[in-house]
Amino acid sequence: MTERNNGHTPTALDPETAQGFTAERVRRTHPKTYRAIVQLLADPHASVNQIAKLHRVSTHTVPAIRHREAQDIAERKKTLVALLANVAERMEETIGKAKLRDAAIGTGIAVDKMLALTGQLPAVQVAVVMPTPEERAEMRALDAKLDEITKRLCAPRTP
Repeated sequence: MTERNNGHTPTALDPETAQGFTAERVRRTHPKTYRAIVQLLADPHASVNQIAKLHRVSTHTVPAIRHREAQDIAERKKTLVALLANVAERMEETIGKAKLRDAAIGTGIAVDKMLALTGQLPAVQVAVVMPTPEERAEMRALDAKLDEITKRLCAPRTP
């Protein structure tokens, strides 16, 4: 029979603690690493494996920290969304002064990150333009002319 230990789940019943993958242990022994992991967890493109490898912690520790800090991570995401929205607005104001290339890149990055943080996907529009019957006839005529030229150039020459 297992008993509670000062209100805590015994190690045998808590597999995370039994294996040593506790967010509390990292927070207590390596606070800078813990804070860095929490910040990276707010990035939608960061994977658990990447974070674990970067900070030399177990891949089981990162989800434990995510679970423990879910509210802080959500708040950080909101802060980042607001910051990126502000960047996008400022880009809109300064777009006339910047080179088109620079303005397009900056705006695209800000909007892409904002959409990723809010869980939205960018809208992709694909236009399929079909040629008209007249255009098809013109293309066939050009193909026929090119075929004739190829035949003439590739035909064996008689001496």
